Amino acid sequence: MTQLSETMQFVPVDKHNIHLILPLAKRVWDNTYLSIIGQEQIDYMLPMMYSDERILGEIAEGYDWILVMQNENLVGYLDFKLETDNRVFLSKIYTDVDQQIKGLGHFMFQYVLDCAKREGAKAVYLTVNKNNQRAIDFYERNGMKCIESKTFDIGGGYVMDDYIYQIEL
Repeated sequence: MTQLSETMQFVPVDKHNIHLILPLAKRVWDNTYLSIIGQEQIDYMLPMMYSDERILGEIAEGYDWILVMQNENLVGYLDFKLETDNRVFLSKIYTDVDQQIKGLGHFMFQYVLDCAKREGAKAVYLTVNKNNQRAIDFYERNGMKCIESKTFDIGGGYVMDDYIYQIEL
């Protein structure tokens, strides 16, 4: 893991680098979610979740949007926030499917846990699609437990059918 940590940089998102996120999100979502939710829902959700206005709005609300860079290449991104209940909501943790750097997901997850601990958070939680078994396996390998099942109406006739996973700190 030492070599990985020496080659990675966590860079806060701002108006100068925000343009890097959507192209990576499109690759990741097409690879991950096409068979789970279909192209129509992907096409609906991506602009809703990844517009510059949405991202900058979340940053203004206290979310930490972070680019994970290896040299000059974007290899992943994070989006998380300390909530009023003293838990960190990990909204997004995605790695570039074309890069597949062994240990990158764990490295990114550990970064969020470290940030949460520094803020004095009691837990980190997230939502994961019930049919995204690869992600569920990853979260369970990293000590998270399923604490709830929820369906969220996201408009346009679409829902997110998710599990809520959490790890105590």
